[in-house]
Amino acid sequence: MNATGSMKASEYAAQRREEASKTGRALPRMSETLPSLHARDKLFVWVDKGRVRTSDGPMKGREIAAVLMHTDDSEGRREIVMPTMRDLRLLLRAFSKARFDTIDQRNTVLSARRVLDVAVVAPWYSSLTVITRALGMRYWAPFEDTDDLRAWGRALRVADPHSVTGMQDLYRTAIHGSTTHGGLCGRITSACDRITRSRSFPSALNDAQAYVAMEALGDQWKALCAVDSTLRPYNLAGRRTVAALPQRPSRERNTERCQIPAGSIPFREGSTVWVVDPQHPDADLRGGRVAGFGYDQGDFILEVTPESKGTSSFRRAYGREVFLVEAPFGGAARFTRKEPSAWDGGVPPEDPVERIVPAELSLAGMETAPL
Repeated sequence: MNATGSMKASEYAAQRREEASKTGRALPRMSETLPSLHARDKLFVWVDKGRVRTSDGPMKGREIAAVLMHTDDSEGRREIVMPTMRDLRLLLRAFSKARFDTIDQRNTVLSARRVLDVAVVAPWYSSLTVITRALGMRYWAPFEDTDDLRAWGRALRVADPHSVTGMQDLYRTAIHGSTTHGGLCGRITSACDRITRSRSFPSALNDAQAYVAMEALGDQWKALCAVDSTLRPYNLAGRRTVAALPQRPSRERNTERCQIPAGSIPFREGSTVWVVDPQHPDADLRGGRVAGFGYDQGDFILEVTPESKGTSSFRRAYGREVFLVEAPFGGAARFTRKEPSAWDGGVPPEDPVERIVPAELSLAGMETAPL
């Protein structure tokens, strides 16, 4: 049993969409601030009548590609914002016709195409925000086509959503939430940057690094959704989140005991779990490693060995309900070598050549050889 009774996650989502459709209003879905390059200058890019337009005026394809591939944390870095997924796919198609004069420009365009391939299928990409995708995360839409920018404009009462001013208003509405887990958002942005650097040049090592970063990105995005308070009924129904009651021990112990009212958990022994405290929604996500679980005198008990900074997360919640989520794998990138490494984007080759993509990477969608 969960907060939505015996309702499944898909049934809960269908119910919320039906409510939004009946009222004609976009209903809140997520309250977390979404990952983005905050406080960075935005470059709005869209496709109009077969031509790529930008908020900076006319730009060549290689110039847009250079903005996308810039991952250095400097003042010159910018975030690309696109109105719809359709615009993103059209931009990807336009890059196949982009002109270049030098080998460096060619490499930049080909790199951008490889990055856009990932951005289209990834659940999120911090350096390339799609407004309709972000709005679909923020709200339950009162219409079927969530990639319709004009429909979002009508629902959120934004005039002329295809203008730069309208897109700016919709972007701010989609990104900014009432709670923020900056550390988790930073990890998502870091994973996106790792993908961008790894897709810069085709090689087996870079493909492998990009694949690992894509898995980490997906796992971290699921964790961000799991800790969201507004999306919690959906996550409880889908068993992505578990309600727990930390118990005050009668004597000093190395583990923390939690009663699980639902009677089961989606975690395995050895998994790392985080505590999400409703009374401290912006607190750092801490927890520990699952030490064991099972029934004790009719109650389902979960025992967790807290990490060094995770003890307080349990102790301040003794006797009241908190929520547990599984921590994502690959939370932080660890590069021990300071010199240029093939695992961190690679050393640019002077003359890129075509290659045969290994079968296992081809099946994973990592065909990065220039066309």
